[in-house]
Amino acid sequence: MTKFTESIKLLMENPLSLAAIVIVLLLILFAISTKQIKFTPLLMTQIALSVAISAILELIVLFKFPQGGSVTLASMLPIIIMAYTHGPQIGILTGFLVGVINLFMGPTIIHPLQTLLDYPLPYMLVGASGYIKNNRYTGAIFGTVLRLFMHILSGVIFFAQYAPEDMQSGFRLWQYSAVYNGSFLAIELLILLVIMAIIPWDRLTKELSRNTR
Repeated sequence: MTKFTESIKLLMENPLSLAAIVIVLLLILFAISTKQIKFTPLLMTQIALSVAISAILELIVLFKFPQGGSVTLASMLPIIIMAYTHGPQIGILTGFLVGVINLFMGPTIIHPLQTLLDYPLPYMLVGASGYIKNNRYTGAIFGTVLRLFMHILSGVIFFAQYAPEDMQSGFRLWQYSAVYNGSFLAIELLILLVIMAIIPWDRLTKELSRNTR
């Protein structure tokens, strides 16, 4: 049985998690509709390609942590590019879809809230980097910090038993979750910033924004 089939089966066994994902998606689409953003065929194609590229980059794991979390080859980059090309709302939608794809690539589901905190919400908040309009590097840091906070919450609420015995409660648990999740995200952020500095950012975003509005 493939991971995708297993993921579908696991989601069907957890209908509240599936319902929570659908509700968040509907809220995002409603927010986008209030901004009168038009989903042209080219824009939808760019979103789909960004999600696919991000999923591929997610599979390029440079280092995997024993209790979850890994360093990938800048898998957040396509989300941030979309956020700065088409605005944070499209970045948030792209990030949400990336999180859903990651959910189908081998999920751990123990609670609807945990599902949201570990998959759609972290990547969705990466798309909020587009709100920092004047500096893409600051925006990338902002989006990554928001993602980190979601992982910290998940770790504290649902995975405390995996922390050392002397750090399974109170402030020490928050500290452990922050250090654990922050360690791999800090490395990934560094890789992301380096790649962002190398690619022809202005030309890329200008080309992507052409004929999509």
